[in-house]
Amino acid sequence: MNAITLLRFKNSLLGRLLPTRIAEQHAQLFLTPRYFPPKDWEIQTEKQAQRLTFAENLSALRWAGSGPRILLMHGWESRATHMAIIANALVTQGFDVFAIDAPRHGQSGGNKSNPMEFARAIVEADIAFGPFYGALGHSMGGAALAIACEQGMQIQRCVLISAPACLQDVLQGFARFMGLPATCTRYFIARIEAEVGRPAKELNSGQLLSLTPKPALLIHAPDDREIPASAVHSIRRYLKDADILQPPALGHRKIIRDSIVAERIHTFFSAGLSPDHAG
Repeated sequence: MNAITLLRFKNSLLGRLLPTRIAEQHAQLFLTPRYFPPKDWEIQTEKQAQRLTFAENLSALRWAGSGPRILLMHGWESRATHMAIIANALVTQGFDVFAIDAPRHGQSGGNKSNPMEFARAIVEADIAFGPFYGALGHSMGGAALAIACEQGMQIQRCVLISAPACLQDVLQGFARFMGLPATCTRYFIARIEAEVGRPAKELNSGQLLSLTPKPALLIHAPDDREIPASAVHSIRRYLKDADILQPPALGHRKIIRDSIVAERIHTFFSAGLSPDHAG
């Protein structure tokens, strides 16, 4: 019996005996991002961009350009430096690029982190550095971008990479992976909803973006093991005119470091510009 199988067996047993306690433990696990030390290339990235602070305890990197402004939002347990390949592809074509660290990620402060906190950081960045012509979100950052648009952020184009279709799906998938029984799963989801402040079913990326229609590019690798590739089609049901890109063999995280993906993102953002602003 391997470690994962043993963990699931333990959760299945204890989740029936102590459902609220096990649900609380897993809610804390789900809501607490792990920290990974920066790699050498990230240190170099810091030297190539400008570090900014905003909204008291939030941090961002800027790759300054003379063209329209683009906002980049990373995913869970990631940070602004991880968006460097995309940022460099955009700034090379003249865009003015801001990549922000979500609360409790990178160099941003904060006592908690969840999709609503990610969205709050996006809205704060829009106030501090906007208006933005376009924005991109990876994974939870994509879900947060949809929430920020619902909350009033106005952009002309958006890109979602490896984004979940709905928070409800993410929570149920996590509970299944951890082996939580049905009652414990219900307590777990209720605990997350209490922390987030909204029902999980309401945080539907495609539905939220459809409230303020705009050209969208949806990117998702077929071999993504963290967010199922089916999510991209669930999102597109609400965004009938959205473009879909499904690059092979890039998984959930390598996808934001792929130069071909970065070039497609640049092409998408450039397509909406007048000749005077095109890079």
